[in-house]
Amino acid sequence: MSFNRRNFLKGIGLIGLGASTPAYAEKLVPKQNAAFSLACPPYLQNLNAETVTICAIFNKPCLAWIEVLDANNNTLKSVYQVEDGMRNANAELFKFQVNHKNGQLKYKVVAKEISKFEPYKIEYAGTIQSEPFDITLPQPKQDSIHCLILNDIHEDKDSYTYLFDKSKLAKKDLVFLNGDSFHYVTNQADLTEKLLKPVGNKFASTIPFLMIRGNHETRGAFARDYKKYFDYPENKFYQAFRMGPIYWIILDSGEDKPDDHEVYAGTVDYDNYRLEQKEWLSKVLQSKERKEAKHTLVITHIPFHHSDDWHGTKHNYECFHDILNSNKVDAVISGHTHKYSFHPPDNSHNYYVIIGGGPKAGNRTYVDITAQGKTLQVSLNLDDGSTINRFSKNV
Repeated sequence: MSFNRRNFLKGIGLIGLGASTPAYAEKLVPKQNAAFSLACPPYLQNLNAETVTICAIFNKPCLAWIEVLDANNNTLKSVYQVEDGMRNANAELFKFQVNHKNGQLKYKVVAKEISKFEPYKIEYAGTIQSEPFDITLPQPKQDSIHCLILNDIHEDKDSYTYLFDKSKLAKKDLVFLNGDSFHYVTNQADLTEKLLKPVGNKFASTIPFLMIRGNHETRGAFARDYKKYFDYPENKFYQAFRMGPIYWIILDSGEDKPDDHEVYAGTVDYDNYRLEQKEWLSKVLQSKERKEAKHTLVITHIPFHHSDDWHGTKHNYECFHDILNSNKVDAVISGHTHKYSFHPPDNSHNYYVIIGGGPKAGNRTYVDITAQGKTLQVSLNLDDGSTINRFSKNV
């Protein structure tokens, strides 16, 4: 089944970024009358060999912490978010960097509502806590890895669970959300209601996910606040790391229109941002960490092959293709077009180009990735569970 991205965006009124109100508005209980609670389940970010970040958002200002638990749910230690000698407090958003032991961690989130926060008097109301989560996290140098990539959900919240369950992976160590989870972002409720609740209810409290920015995440009044709800190494949307036998490179493809397009009203500079990434990409491809990995996969929202001829597409190609082509990466995995396709290496690119579909039923896709030692398997799958195409590689 084919799907036209331009017709989809026109249908929801986003073709020129001109919509000024959310696509739908949920009826929320006024904050002052609501019971103190988590605004969404806790979610895992920024995993490395020693730590993982646990994010928690609440519906009222509070003091919150993580309790690291033993097998019997006894508290081993409490972890706060601390900066400049102050524990994060009287806040709704918290990001806790928690040590794990060889990938093993059991935790719960605890918080006390703050009812008064004055210079010399702080008062608390009720205390809440999450259920315990017992998790096993992948390690950078482990011999195998299983990962799922989803793209272009465009606020179809049920697709997260549906596609996660369709995936044929024996387990999921990491989940990549490869852009355009939203039409645009207007406020915190967009994040909690349209993304963090559905992924949290399904997997995000126990499986880390990487939120890769698509061009639609750059739009809306809240786009410049968006990054603080996730945790990125060096506070950059783009990053590179080894996990299992794969070296992962995440590029931030930016917007698809020229920087001087009228809809941006002089507020963006994506060309220089992509040039910044170009310089960085040349360095990380030569890193010791990359050379020690068996495989290299690149994930970026806008594909720069088999796509359109818009400015963003062409500039991504100009910045990244030659570097990737000369450094023998295995595949570049994208979305954006809403038309799935699978392209083996040819005269124009010596790596696989995989483009996920979406967001409507019959056109949604998911990418399953398994690496075991020297063997890499990548499959692009339709939402009925059938495989569109796949490749295997041994080194």
